[in-house]
Amino acid sequence: MADQFISPNKTFHDKKGVFFDMDGVLYDSMGYHAKAWSSAFDHFGIDFPQEMVYHNEGRTASSTINLVFQENENRNATDVEIDQIYSKKTEIIADYPDALPFKSAKSLMESLKIQGFAIWVVTGSSQDKFLDALLLDFDGLISRDRIVSGRDVTHGKPHPEPYLTALAKSGLKADEVVVIENAPLGIQSAKAAGIYTVAVNTGILADRILWDSGADIVIADLKELEFL
Repeated sequence: MADQFISPNKTFHDKKGVFFDMDGVLYDSMGYHAKAWSSAFDHFGIDFPQEMVYHNEGRTASSTINLVFQENENRNATDVEIDQIYSKKTEIIADYPDALPFKSAKSLMESLKIQGFAIWVVTGSSQDKFLDALLLDFDGLISRDRIVSGRDVTHGKPHPEPYLTALAKSGLKADEVVVIENAPLGIQSAKAAGIYTVAVNTGILADRILWDSGADIVIADLKELEFL
């Protein structure tokens, strides 16, 4: 199956499934999220630079907000504060243009489906707007029952729970799967679950940060996987 698709190094050799992260992997969306998070915190007088959003991408919303409060105020946010900040972030990002899928992501996914790979999405997002767009933009490639979102886990990335949940739901073993991630915490999550992890660097972080997070390979564009 996979031998026809790849590789001198056979990244997908003997694999049965591919687990994609969403933002920054399937969608050119991280710039919007970085601006929205930073602006939402700024609205409440709290500093959260956009670069730090990239470093913490993949966390659940509550985990992100608590992290910022711990660093700035040495305490967790209250439930009211979490709701206020996340609501403001949601309000801000709703005014931005819709993020577009990466063309190379759809092309890769189509190739994988033809060859019989199980395709899953593992994302920290829990907003219907983005999950509904995912199903529409990748119609015929992704189904609702093959999405693990922030709603499905107690512990977000970098905890392994998101990818362990995907393994359990898919019935696949860790050594039968490739994860495609773009964020340090996502890479750590996938590696903690024992899964081979490709990092695609679509953001502003240096490659070394993705390597240091445990990525097995680091690439600049998903189209490179056609030659691996």
